[in-house]
Amino acid sequence: MGRPDTPILVSGAETTFRQSESLLKILGGNLTYLGEQIGSASAMDLATLSYIYGAVLGFFHGARICEAEGFRVNTYGSIVADIAPSFGEFLKHEGTVIQTGDYTVSESPLKISVEATERLVKTAQAAQINAEFPTFASGLFKRAMAAGYGNEEAAALIKVLR
Repeated sequence: MGRPDTPILVSGAETTFRQSESLLKILGGNLTYLGEQIGSASAMDLATLSYIYGAVLGFFHGARICEAEGFRVNTYGSIVADIAPSFGEFLKHEGTVIQTGDYTVSESPLKISVEATERLVKTAQAAQINAEFPTFASGLFKRAMAAGYGNEEAAALIKVLR
């Protein structure tokens, strides 16, 4: 808290937000006003927590792969930190794909994720590490493939989640 990059999500009456904006910036400089609907900030917080916990589970599963293979987990952490900005851009793109509803492949066809998550399952099984996370992910991507979304952008997985 209190940093210029600290995110704070705000919703409710815009006039109240504007009156409180300078005070809120003391708590965190990265304010995002989400509109008049009072529950918007709470809903967006839950949406971002979904991303964070999904990423954390993936990171910890990757740490188990590193341990099983004898790699340094801190090296893995550094590699993940290095790729995080480009992956953030990918997710931003996928958000646009979902928003527009145009799932024409522009970055990553869904079928690649089907193959990749299945490799994660097989690797976990072979290394005798917990396979729950990749099994869950693989199952969702396989359902999307079975529904005919394999040659669409990876964001087409949202259709299964709907």
